[in-house]
Amino acid sequence: MGQWLFPLCNIGFKTTLKLFSDFEISGQENIPRSGPVLVASNHLSNLDPAIVAAALDRPPVFLAKKELFRYRVGAFLMRAYGAFPVDRRGADIRALKWITNQLTVKNRIAIVFPEGTRSKSGALLHGQAGLAHLASSTGVPIVPFGLTGSEHLQNPLRVVKPSGVIRLNIGKPFVVSRGAGRSTREVAATLTTEIMVRIARLLPEDKRGEYGDLLGTEMIKTVDFNSHAVGEIS
Repeated sequence: MGQWLFPLCNIGFKTTLKLFSDFEISGQENIPRSGPVLVASNHLSNLDPAIVAAALDRPPVFLAKKELFRYRVGAFLMRAYGAFPVDRRGADIRALKWITNQLTVKNRIAIVFPEGTRSKSGALLHGQAGLAHLASSTGVPIVPFGLTGSEHLQNPLRVVKPSGVIRLNIGKPFVVSRGAGRSTREVAATLTTEIMVRIARLLPEDKRGEYGDLLGTEMIKTVDFNSHAVGEIS
């Protein structure tokens, strides 16, 4: 089954965003125009996947909690939109294999929320290591997104009237390449922090959470992790 529902929903949602909200995107030129891409964004509401997708010029795929696939009709629509179920209680190998295939075989854009859940306070939560493992195993470029103003859009029905001041800031992409040296766990922890810091830089000071104090660190610019070389791409 193709991703037939996404184009219809995306056009409709872009229209309602324009009509009912103050929505602005900054840094859209940083998104690679071709090839696989990992979009890493903070997570505030149920409508965040649609808001992030509104900035993309290609249909993205993403993982969604398996509870949304409980009923047959809901599962059918979620898959037609581009989602795949993931069990958030632990490492879901099936979901990881699916999204890896989407990136490495089909050269898709994948939206990932490294916090693993929505932030109820609006501040950036502690990042989970799943995205770091995915990025280091595939070598796919990561593009950080910083989203504000969607906290009140928890009800999916708000898609028809997404009011408020919504800002989406997009940072420069960077890549992670394989090597040999430090342990996978150590590299994943360092890379996770780097990803979250890059997202934090795109957010207001009061929304950066624990990563606000790390903004002055130089962790990624031509840094060699021994097992992973990390650097920005043009």
